Amino acid sequence: MNVTKNKILSVFFQYSIPSVLGMLAISSANIVDGFFIGNYVGDFGLAAINISLPIFSFLFGFAFMLAIGSSVVAGKLIGEGEIKKASIIFTKTMVCVTIFSFIICSVLFLNIETILHFFGADEYLTNVAIQYLSIMLFFIPFLMIGIVLDYFVRIDNRPNLAFIALLSSALINFILDWFMIVYLQKGIFGAALATGISQLTLLIILLPHFFSKKATLRFVKPIGSYIQIAKACYNGASEFVNEISIGIMTLIFNYVMIKNFGVEGIAAFTVINYLLFIGIMISFGISDSLQPIISKNFGAKQSKRIEEFLKLAFISTSLVGLIMIILIIFIPDKLANIFLEDTNHKTKQLVLNFATFIWIVFLFDGINLVISAYFTAIHKPLHSMIIALSRSFIFPVFFIFTLPFLFDLDGIFIAIPMAEFITFIIAVILYRKFNPRKIT
Repeated sequence: MNVTKNKILSVFFQYSIPSVLGMLAISSANIVDGFFIGNYVGDFGLAAINISLPIFSFLFGFAFMLAIGSSVVAGKLIGEGEIKKASIIFTKTMVCVTIFSFIICSVLFLNIETILHFFGADEYLTNVAIQYLSIMLFFIPFLMIGIVLDYFVRIDNRPNLAFIALLSSALINFILDWFMIVYLQKGIFGAALATGISQLTLLIILLPHFFSKKATLRFVKPIGSYIQIAKACYNGASEFVNEISIGIMTLIFNYVMIKNFGVEGIAAFTVINYLLFIGIMISFGISDSLQPIISKNFGAKQSKRIEEFLKLAFISTSLVGLIMIILIIFIPDKLANIFLEDTNHKTKQLVLNFATFIWIVFLFDGINLVISAYFTAIHKPLHSMIIALSRSFIFPVFFIFTLPFLFDLDGIFIAIPMAEFITFIIAVILYRKFNPRKIT
Protein backbone atom coordinates (compact mmCIF):
# COMPACT_ATOMS: atom_id res chain seq x y z
CA MET A 1 0.00 0.00 0.00
CA ASN A 2 1.29 3.46 -0.98
CA VAL A 3 0.60 5.68 2.04
CA THR A 4 1.36 8.85 0.04
CA LYS A 5 -1.24 8.14 -2.71
CA ASN A 6 -3.91 5.65 -1.60
CA LYS A 7 -7.26 6.72 -0.09
CA ILE A 8 -6.74 8.41 3.28
CA LEU A 9 -9.46 6.48 5.14
CA SER A 10 -8.22 3.16 3.76
CA VAL A 11 -4.58 3.88 4.72
CA PHE A 12 -5.58 5.11 8.19
CA PHE A 13 -7.59 2.00 9.04
CA GLN A 14 -5.08 -0.40 7.47
CA TYR A 15 -2.40 0.96 9.81
CA SER A 16 -4.45 1.96 12.87
CA ILE A 17 -6.57 -1.19 13.29
CA PRO A 18 -3.60 -3.63 13.52
CA SER A 19 -1.74 -1.12 15.71
CA VAL A 20 -4.70 -0.72 18.10
CA LEU A 21 -5.33 -4.47 18.19
CA GLY A 22 -1.63 -4.99 18.83
CA MET A 23 -1.69 -2.50 21.69
CA LEU A 24 -4.82 -4.18 23.04
CA ALA A 25 -2.94 -7.47 22.90
CA ILE A 26 -0.11 -5.89 24.93
CA SER A 27 -2.65 -4.33 27.32
CA SER A 28 -4.47 -7.61 27.74
CA ALA A 29 -1.19 -9.35 28.60
CA ASN A 30 -0.56 -6.83 31.40
CA ILE A 31 -4.17 -6.93 32.53
CA VAL A 32 -4.15 -10.74 32.56
CA ASP A 33 -0.98 -10.60 34.70
CA GLY A 34 -2.76 -8.18 37.04
CA PHE A 35 -5.87 -10.38 37.21
CA PHE A 36 -4.00 -13.57 38.10
CA ILE A 37 -1.54 -11.90 40.48
CA GLY A 38 -4.21 -9.77 42.20
CA ASN A 39 -6.53 -12.75 42.71
CA TYR A 40 -4.03 -15.56 43.37
CA VAL A 41 -0.96 -13.82 44.86
CA GLY A 42 -2.48 -10.74 46.54
CA ASP A 43 -1.52 -7.15 47.37
CA PHE A 44 2.19 -7.90 47.74
CA GLY A 45 2.25 -9.41 44.25
CA LEU A 46 0.68 -6.28 42.71
CA ALA A 47 3.01 -4.09 44.77
CA ALA A 48 6.07 -6.10 43.63
CA ILE A 49 5.21 -5.48 39.99
CA ASN A 50 4.64 -1.78 40.56
CA ILE A 51 7.86 -1.31 42.55
CA SER A 52 9.73 -2.89 39.59
CA LEU A 53 8.10 -0.57 37.03
CA PRO A 54 10.86 2.10 36.97
CA ILE A 55 13.35 -0.56 35.78
CA PHE A 56 11.05 -1.67 32.97
CA SER A 57 10.36 1.97 32.07
CA PHE A 58 14.06 2.61 31.55
CA LEU A 59 14.61 -0.51 29.43
CA PHE A 60 11.44 -0.14 27.33
CA GLY A 61 12.15 3.58 26.97
CA PHE A 62 15.50 2.83 25.36
CA ALA A 63 13.92 0.26 23.03
CA PHE A 64 11.12 2.64 22.01
CA MET A 65 13.60 5.49 21.50
CA LEU A 66 15.66 3.37 19.11
CA ALA A 67 12.64 1.80 17.43
CA ILE A 68 10.58 4.94 16.87
CA GLY A 69 13.47 7.32 16.14
CA SER A 70 15.17 4.98 13.66
CA SER A 71 11.99 3.68 12.00
CA VAL A 72 10.78 7.25 11.36
CA VAL A 73 14.12 8.03 9.67
CA ALA A 74 13.89 4.79 7.67
CA GLY A 75 10.29 5.64 6.70
CA LYS A 76 11.34 9.06 5.41
CA LEU A 77 14.18 7.43 3.41
CA ILE A 78 11.76 4.88 1.92
CA GLY A 79 9.42 7.78 1.00
CA GLU A 80 12.37 9.40 -0.81
CA GLY A 81 13.25 6.10 -2.57
CA GLU A 82 16.51 5.51 -0.60
CA ILE A 83 15.97 1.81 0.20
CA LYS A 84 19.65 0.93 0.76
CA LYS A 85 20.14 3.75 3.26
CA ALA A 86 16.96 2.69 5.08
CA SER A 87 18.29 -0.89 5.36
CA ILE A 88 21.57 0.39 6.82
CA ILE A 89 19.62 2.34 9.47
CA PHE A 90 17.62 -0.81 10.28
CA THR A 91 20.73 -3.01 10.61
CA LYS A 92 22.60 -0.52 12.81
CA THR A 93 19.54 -0.17 15.05
CA MET A 94 19.39 -3.94 15.54
CA VAL A 95 23.10 -4.05 16.43
CA CYS A 96 22.68 -1.27 19.01
CA VAL A 97 19.57 -2.68 20.73
CA THR A 98 21.07 -6.19 20.94
CA ILE A 99 24.36 -5.08 22.52
CA PHE A 100 22.78 -2.56 24.91
CA SER A 101 19.94 -4.83 26.11
CA PHE A 102 22.15 -7.75 27.13
CA ILE A 103 24.76 -5.56 28.85
CA ILE A 104 22.35 -3.39 30.85
CA CYS A 105 20.13 -6.32 31.92
CA SER A 106 23.21 -8.15 33.19
CA VAL A 107 24.26 -5.10 35.25
CA LEU A 108 20.75 -4.71 36.68
CA PHE A 109 20.54 -8.43 37.52
CA LEU A 110 23.72 -8.18 39.63
CA ASN A 111 22.32 -5.21 41.59
CA ILE A 112 18.61 -6.09 42.03
CA GLU A 113 18.50 -5.95 45.82
CA THR A 114 20.31 -2.60 46.07
CA ILE A 115 18.00 -1.07 43.45
CA LEU A 116 14.82 -2.28 45.17
CA HIS A 117 15.93 -0.90 48.55
CA PHE A 118 16.62 2.42 46.80
CA PHE A 119 13.05 2.31 45.43
CA GLY A 120 11.71 2.10 49.00
CA ALA A 121 10.85 -1.61 49.22
CA ASP A 122 11.01 -3.20 52.67
CA GLU A 123 12.59 -6.63 53.26
CA TYR A 124 9.50 -8.71 52.48
CA LEU A 125 8.51 -6.71 49.38
CA THR A 126 12.12 -6.89 48.16
CA ASN A 127 12.11 -10.70 48.42
CA VAL A 128 8.86 -10.93 46.46
CA ALA A 129 10.07 -8.46 43.81
CA ILE A 130 13.40 -10.32 43.38
CA GLN A 131 11.50 -13.51 42.48
CA TYR A 132 9.79 -11.53 39.72
CA LEU A 133 12.69 -9.40 38.47
CA SER A 134 15.37 -12.11 38.38
CA ILE A 135 13.32 -13.99 35.75
CA MET A 136 12.13 -10.92 33.83
CA LEU A 137 15.64 -9.50 33.37
CA PHE A 138 16.68 -12.72 31.63
CA PHE A 139 13.92 -12.34 28.99
CA ILE A 140 13.72 -8.54 28.59
CA PRO A 141 16.57 -8.30 26.01
CA PHE A 142 14.49 -10.47 23.67
CA LEU A 143 11.45 -8.23 24.23
CA MET A 144 13.52 -5.08 23.50
CA ILE A 145 14.74 -6.61 20.23
CA GLY A 146 11.14 -7.62 19.48
CA ILE A 147 9.92 -4.04 20.02
CA VAL A 148 12.44 -2.73 17.46
CA LEU A 149 11.49 -5.45 14.97
CA ASP A 150 7.80 -4.59 15.47
CA TYR A 151 8.31 -0.96 14.41
CA PHE A 152 10.44 -1.83 11.37
CA VAL A 153 7.96 -4.49 10.23
CA ARG A 154 5.25 -1.81 10.25
CA ILE A 155 7.44 0.68 8.38
CA ASP A 156 8.06 -2.15 5.87
CA ASN A 157 4.31 -2.28 5.04
CA ARG A 158 3.48 -5.37 7.19
CA PRO A 159 1.27 -3.91 9.98
CA ASN A 160 -0.83 -7.12 10.05
CA LEU A 161 2.24 -9.25 10.77
CA ALA A 162 3.11 -6.95 13.69
CA PHE A 163 -0.41 -7.43 15.05
CA ILE A 164 -0.25 -11.23 14.68
CA ALA A 165 3.02 -11.28 16.65
CA LEU A 166 1.57 -9.15 19.47
CA LEU A 167 -1.67 -11.14 19.59
CA SER A 168 0.18 -14.47 19.67
CA SER A 169 2.36 -13.21 22.50
CA ALA A 170 -0.72 -12.13 24.49
CA LEU A 171 -2.51 -15.46 24.00
CA ILE A 172 0.55 -17.46 25.04
CA ASN A 173 0.91 -15.21 28.09
CA PHE A 174 -2.71 -15.86 29.12
CA ILE A 175 -2.34 -19.65 28.82
CA LEU A 176 1.01 -19.72 30.65
CA ASP A 177 -0.23 -17.36 33.39
CA TRP A 178 -3.09 -19.75 34.17
CA PHE A 179 -0.79 -22.78 33.99
CA MET A 180 1.99 -21.29 36.15
CA ILE A 181 -0.05 -19.31 38.72
CA VAL A 182 -3.31 -21.24 39.07
CA TYR A 183 -2.45 -24.81 38.09
CA LEU A 184 1.18 -25.10 39.31
CA GLN A 185 0.73 -22.41 42.01
CA LYS A 186 4.15 -20.87 41.32
CA GLY A 187 3.03 -17.39 42.38
CA ILE A 188 5.01 -14.32 41.30
CA PHE A 189 7.86 -16.51 39.98
CA GLY A 190 5.39 -18.29 37.66
CA ALA A 191 3.96 -14.96 36.48
CA ALA A 192 7.43 -13.76 35.47
CA LEU A 193 8.26 -17.02 33.70
CA ALA A 194 4.95 -16.95 31.79
CA THR A 195 5.47 -13.35 30.69
CA GLY A 196 9.10 -13.95 29.72
CA ILE A 197 8.40 -17.01 27.57
CA SER A 198 5.49 -15.27 25.82
CA GLN A 199 7.78 -12.35 24.89
CA LEU A 200 9.99 -14.64 22.81
CA THR A 201 7.05 -14.97 20.42
CA LEU A 202 7.67 -11.48 18.99
CA LEU A 203 11.18 -12.43 17.95
CA ILE A 204 10.18 -15.80 16.48
CA ILE A 205 7.36 -14.34 14.33
CA LEU A 206 8.88 -11.01 13.22
CA LEU A 207 12.53 -11.82 12.51
CA PRO A 208 11.90 -14.15 9.49
CA HIS A 209 10.16 -11.28 7.63
CA PHE A 210 13.49 -9.54 6.97
CA PHE A 211 14.80 -12.64 5.19
CA SER A 212 11.65 -13.06 3.07
CA LYS A 213 10.85 -11.90 -0.47
CA LYS A 214 8.23 -9.46 0.89
CA ALA A 215 10.87 -7.42 2.76
CA THR A 216 11.99 -4.01 1.52
CA LEU A 217 14.29 -3.60 4.51
CA ARG A 218 17.04 -6.20 4.87
CA PHE A 219 20.05 -6.92 7.02
CA VAL A 220 23.02 -5.36 5.23
CA LYS A 221 26.62 -4.49 6.11
CA PRO A 222 26.29 -1.60 8.63
CA ILE A 223 28.72 0.73 6.84
CA GLY A 224 29.30 4.32 7.87
CA SER A 225 29.17 6.19 11.13
CA TYR A 226 26.78 5.34 13.95
CA ILE A 227 26.15 9.07 14.39
CA GLN A 228 23.07 8.41 12.22
CA ILE A 229 21.66 6.25 15.00
CA ALA A 230 22.52 8.86 17.65
CA LYS A 231 20.57 11.44 15.61
CA ALA A 232 17.70 8.98 15.20
CA CYS A 233 17.73 8.39 18.97
CA TYR A 234 17.45 12.13 19.47
CA ASN A 235 14.35 12.12 17.27
CA GLY A 236 12.88 9.28 19.34
CA ALA A 237 14.10 10.76 22.63
CA SER A 238 10.60 11.93 23.58
CA GLU A 239 9.57 8.26 23.86
CA PHE A 240 12.57 7.51 26.09
CA VAL A 241 11.84 10.57 28.21
CA ASN A 242 8.18 9.55 28.37
CA GLU A 243 8.97 6.02 29.61
CA ILE A 244 11.65 7.21 32.05
CA SER A 245 9.31 9.91 33.32
CA ILE A 246 6.56 7.35 33.92
CA GLY A 247 9.08 5.26 35.87
CA ILE A 248 10.20 8.19 38.03
CA MET A 249 6.62 9.38 38.49
CA THR A 250 5.61 5.85 39.56
CA LEU A 251 8.53 5.78 42.00
CA ILE A 252 7.37 9.05 43.57
CA PHE A 253 3.71 8.00 43.61
CA ASN A 254 4.72 4.69 45.23
CA TYR A 255 6.55 6.64 47.93
CA VAL A 256 3.55 8.91 48.56
CA MET A 257 1.05 6.01 48.51
CA ILE A 258 3.06 3.76 50.86
CA LYS A 259 3.64 6.68 53.21
CA ASN A 260 -0.06 7.57 53.40
CA PHE A 261 -1.79 4.21 52.85
CA GLY A 262 0.78 1.39 53.24
CA VAL A 263 1.21 -1.54 50.81
CA GLU A 264 -2.54 -1.28 50.02
CA GLY A 265 -1.80 2.17 48.57
CA ILE A 266 0.72 0.77 46.08
CA ALA A 267 -1.69 -2.06 45.20
CA ALA A 268 -4.50 0.45 44.59
CA PHE A 269 -2.24 2.61 42.42
CA THR A 270 -1.30 -0.52 40.45
CA VAL A 271 -5.00 -1.26 39.77
CA ILE A 272 -5.59 2.35 38.65
CA ASN A 273 -2.57 2.03 36.35
CA TYR A 274 -4.21 -1.02 34.76
CA LEU A 275 -7.41 0.98 34.13
CA LEU A 276 -5.43 3.89 32.66
CA PHE A 277 -3.36 1.45 30.66
CA ILE A 278 -6.38 0.07 28.78
CA GLY A 279 -7.58 3.44 27.45
CA ILE A 280 -4.17 4.99 26.96
CA MET A 281 -2.80 1.99 25.05
CA ILE A 282 -5.71 2.13 22.57
CA SER A 283 -5.07 5.84 21.99
CA PHE A 284 -1.35 5.14 21.87
CA GLY A 285 -2.01 2.48 19.21
CA ILE A 286 -3.87 5.05 17.07
CA SER A 287 -1.20 7.74 17.51
CA ASP A 288 1.60 5.22 17.02
CA SER A 289 0.13 4.04 13.71
CA LEU A 290 0.42 7.61 12.42
CA GLN A 291 4.21 7.65 12.61
CA PRO A 292 5.00 5.53 9.51
CA ILE A 293 2.13 7.24 7.64
CA ILE A 294 3.12 10.80 8.51
CA SER A 295 6.88 10.24 8.15
CA LYS A 296 6.41 8.97 4.58
CA ASN A 297 3.97 11.76 3.67
CA PHE A 298 6.35 14.26 5.27
CA GLY A 299 9.15 12.93 3.04
CA ALA A 300 6.80 13.26 0.04
CA LYS A 301 5.71 16.80 1.16
CA GLN A 302 2.00 15.90 1.35
CA SER A 303 0.76 18.39 3.98
CA LYS A 304 -2.97 18.07 3.13
CA ARG A 305 -2.87 14.31 3.60
CA ILE A 306 -1.07 14.68 6.94
CA GLU A 307 -3.84 17.05 8.09
CA GLU A 308 -6.56 14.55 7.15
CA PHE A 309 -4.80 11.68 8.95
CA LEU A 310 -4.52 13.81 12.08
CA LYS A 311 -8.25 14.69 12.00
CA LEU A 312 -9.14 10.99 11.87
CA ALA A 313 -6.78 10.30 14.78
CA PHE A 314 -8.25 13.12 16.92
CA ILE A 315 -11.81 11.82 16.35
CA SER A 316 -10.82 8.19 17.07
CA THR A 317 -8.94 8.91 20.31
CA SER A 318 -11.78 11.16 21.54
CA LEU A 319 -14.28 8.31 21.06
CA VAL A 320 -11.98 5.95 23.00
CA GLY A 321 -11.78 8.50 25.81
CA LEU A 322 -15.58 8.82 25.94
CA ILE A 323 -16.04 5.05 26.29
CA MET A 324 -13.45 4.87 29.11
CA ILE A 325 -15.13 7.78 30.93
CA ILE A 326 -18.53 6.04 30.81
CA LEU A 327 -17.05 2.79 32.17
CA ILE A 328 -15.11 4.44 35.02
CA ILE A 329 -18.01 6.67 36.10
CA PHE A 330 -20.74 4.01 36.03
CA ILE A 331 -19.02 0.70 36.96
CA PRO A 332 -15.82 1.52 38.92
CA ASP A 333 -16.49 -1.20 41.53
CA LYS A 334 -16.81 -3.91 38.86
CA LEU A 335 -13.53 -2.77 37.27
CA ALA A 336 -11.78 -2.88 40.66
CA ASN A 337 -13.15 -6.39 41.36
CA ILE A 338 -11.34 -7.74 38.29
CA PHE A 339 -7.99 -7.31 40.05
CA LEU A 340 -8.86 -7.62 43.74
CA GLU A 341 -10.07 -10.38 46.03
CA ASP A 342 -13.30 -9.72 47.95
CA THR A 343 -11.36 -9.38 51.21
CA ASN A 344 -9.27 -6.40 49.99
CA HIS A 345 -11.72 -3.75 51.26
CA LYS A 346 -9.12 -1.06 52.04
CA THR A 347 -7.40 -1.43 48.65
CA LYS A 348 -10.74 -1.40 46.82
CA GLN A 349 -11.85 1.79 48.58
CA LEU A 350 -8.62 3.51 47.56
CA VAL A 351 -9.21 2.42 43.95
CA LEU A 352 -12.72 3.92 44.07
CA ASN A 353 -11.33 7.17 45.51
CA PHE A 354 -8.92 7.34 42.58
CA ALA A 355 -11.70 6.53 40.08
CA THR A 356 -13.73 9.54 41.27
CA PHE A 357 -11.18 11.81 39.60
CA ILE A 358 -9.14 9.68 37.19
CA TRP A 359 -11.78 9.66 34.39
CA ILE A 360 -10.84 13.30 33.62
CA VAL A 361 -7.56 11.99 32.11
CA PHE A 362 -9.49 10.54 29.15
CA LEU A 363 -10.81 13.94 28.10
CA PHE A 364 -7.32 15.00 27.06
CA ASP A 365 -4.84 12.12 26.85
CA GLY A 366 -5.72 10.96 23.30
CA ILE A 367 -5.15 14.40 21.75
CA ASN A 368 -1.90 14.81 23.71
CA LEU A 369 -0.62 11.45 22.43
CA VAL A 370 -1.56 12.18 18.78
CA ILE A 371 0.16 15.58 18.80
CA SER A 372 3.26 14.09 20.44
CA ALA A 373 3.43 11.33 17.78
CA TYR A 374 2.93 13.93 15.04
CA PHE A 375 5.94 15.94 16.23
CA THR A 376 8.12 12.81 16.35
CA ALA A 377 7.07 11.87 12.80
CA ILE A 378 7.94 15.33 11.39
CA HIS A 379 11.36 15.30 13.13
CA LYS A 380 10.58 17.80 15.87
CA PRO A 381 11.67 15.75 18.89
CA LEU A 382 11.95 18.70 21.28
CA HIS A 383 8.25 19.55 20.93
CA SER A 384 7.29 15.91 21.34
CA MET A 385 9.53 15.71 24.40
CA ILE A 386 7.90 18.78 25.96
CA ILE A 387 4.49 17.10 25.71
CA ALA A 388 5.83 13.75 26.96
CA LEU A 389 7.62 15.30 29.93
CA SER A 390 4.69 17.51 30.85
CA ARG A 391 2.10 14.71 31.00
CA SER A 392 4.23 11.96 32.51
CA PHE A 393 6.65 13.69 34.86
CA ILE A 394 6.81 17.47 35.41
CA PHE A 395 3.15 18.19 36.19
CA PRO A 396 2.22 14.88 37.90
CA VAL A 397 5.14 15.28 40.31
CA PHE A 398 4.46 19.00 40.81
CA PHE A 399 0.78 18.42 41.56
CA ILE A 400 1.22 15.39 43.82
CA PHE A 401 3.34 17.54 46.16
CA THR A 402 1.26 20.73 45.94
CA LEU A 403 -2.41 19.71 45.62
CA PRO A 404 -2.55 17.82 48.97
CA PHE A 405 -1.98 21.20 50.67
CA LEU A 406 -5.20 22.45 49.04
CA PHE A 407 -7.34 19.29 48.92
CA ASP A 408 -5.81 17.04 51.61
CA LEU A 409 -5.48 13.37 50.45
CA ASP A 410 -7.82 14.01 47.50
CA GLY A 411 -4.98 16.08 46.05
CA ILE A 412 -3.06 12.82 45.43
CA PHE A 413 -5.94 11.50 43.31
CA ILE A 414 -6.33 14.79 41.36
CA ALA A 415 -2.63 15.10 40.40
CA ILE A 416 -2.64 12.96 37.22
CA PRO A 417 -5.88 14.42 35.71
CA MET A 418 -4.63 17.96 36.39
CA ALA A 419 -1.30 17.17 34.71
CA GLU A 420 -3.05 15.84 31.59
CA PHE A 421 -5.20 19.00 31.35
CA ILE A 422 -2.24 21.41 31.58
CA THR A 423 -0.35 19.31 29.00
CA PHE A 424 -3.37 19.53 26.68
CA ILE A 425 -3.15 23.33 26.69
CA ILE A 426 0.59 23.20 25.89
CA ALA A 427 0.09 20.57 23.14
CA VAL A 428 -2.64 22.60 21.38
CA ILE A 429 -0.49 25.76 21.45
CA LEU A 430 2.48 23.89 19.92
CA TYR A 431 0.29 22.21 17.29
CA ARG A 432 -1.22 25.51 16.14
CA LYS A 433 2.29 26.89 15.71
CA PHE A 434 3.58 23.85 13.75
CA ASN A 435 0.54 22.48 11.94
CA PRO A 436 1.08 20.46 8.70
CA ARG A 437 0.58 23.44 6.37
CA LYS A 438 3.38 25.37 8.08
CA ILE A 439 5.99 22.59 8.22
CA THR A 440 6.03 21.06 4.70
